[in-house]
Amino acid sequence: MNTPSLYQQLADAAAKASVITLRAQLISATALPGDERQLVFPSTYAEVGHLCSPVREDGSHEYVLIDSTQSWANRLEEVADELPDLPRIEVDVAGQVLSAYKLPHRVYDATLRDSELDGVSFRSTELGESLVKARPDNATALLKNAPTVLLFGGWDSFAGIKVGASKWPAALSGQILGFDATLARKAGMRSDPLGITLDSFRAYQSADPGKYWTLDENEAARDDKGKPITLKPAEVGHGNILAQLVQRGAWVKGMELRSALSLTRLRRYHFPVDGAVRPEADRAAHTLLASLAVLLLAERLDRGLDLRAGAELDVTNLAWSVRSGLSGDHPLPVTLDDARTAFQAAREAAASLGLPFAGNTRFSASDNLRQLFQAGEAV
Repeated sequence: MNTPSLYQQLADAAAKASVITLRAQLISATALPGDERQLVFPSTYAEVGHLCSPVREDGSHEYVLIDSTQSWANRLEEVADELPDLPRIEVDVAGQVLSAYKLPHRVYDATLRDSELDGVSFRSTELGESLVKARPDNATALLKNAPTVLLFGGWDSFAGIKVGASKWPAALSGQILGFDATLARKAGMRSDPLGITLDSFRAYQSADPGKYWTLDENEAARDDKGKPITLKPAEVGHGNILAQLVQRGAWVKGMELRSALSLTRLRRYHFPVDGAVRPEADRAAHTLLASLAVLLLAERLDRGLDLRAGAELDVTNLAWSVRSGLSGDHPLPVTLDDARTAFQAAREAAASLGLPFAGNTRFSASDNLRQLFQAGEAV
């Protein structure tokens, strides 16, 4: 019996399965296969440090968050931004071109809101209005112009709390976890190559902002009492800085990427063509979105997971599966070449039913946005 193509398997899954999952076991670039524990540097959050499960009696944690859901979405959108076959909505700001794939709030971002096309503001253009008015019962404009919004979610926050404002929950999510984690500490210090010490340093904050500091007390800035403001070597980038222990990094026994695409959520969306909803067009759109999600995941893993310094990760084993309710999980063989082929087939099938991707559209920054950008550059 011939094995169905990946495109056919995705079409079948999009029609009746609940979720496509990806599980990938990872290893740090600094670790060796067989190491019982490996050091990794997870995401660090202000005033929190690393995000972990509650501490256990032995001081360890069941897991530590290495890469968040939001960060993982951004890494996949980096791939989307470079795919040649996806539609692009761009903004030209003082010669710098930004695509909606890189904007924090995608097509609902303030950068697009404050842009225009031929003198017409973004939200008043035919394209902008169609994106703002998109709803689950008519998501055609998003599919054609900004399909990743249907995968990663989006919210038209500029509509405020108005009833019916566009709000799209994420269908594709993921995160990277480290298991059986023990938080590490790192000592950081600076040794001054010039040997400048606190005892030998007599300097003042300069009254001239362009100089920052001065040795001449007559040129010093003054406090409220008229006294010259003195500075320490470290405040001007000189001198030794003593070692300080900070929470940085974690020793883990294993790491795993867990990503999932909700097909149930995608099936809530409909894609009318010429004002009419047709089941075959909806199925083609759902298959297109599923194939795009699989392609983004496969491309991301192929390009590597260089998350940050100390978190360069490699895949040692991975498994794709399709979950169909009570019938359980079934393996889904995926290669990058198959994912690319399936996406092209899905794109052509959707186009043949009246759902082609749109061409690229480039907006220009409004005068307000351009002035705001230039003011920021001047700071």
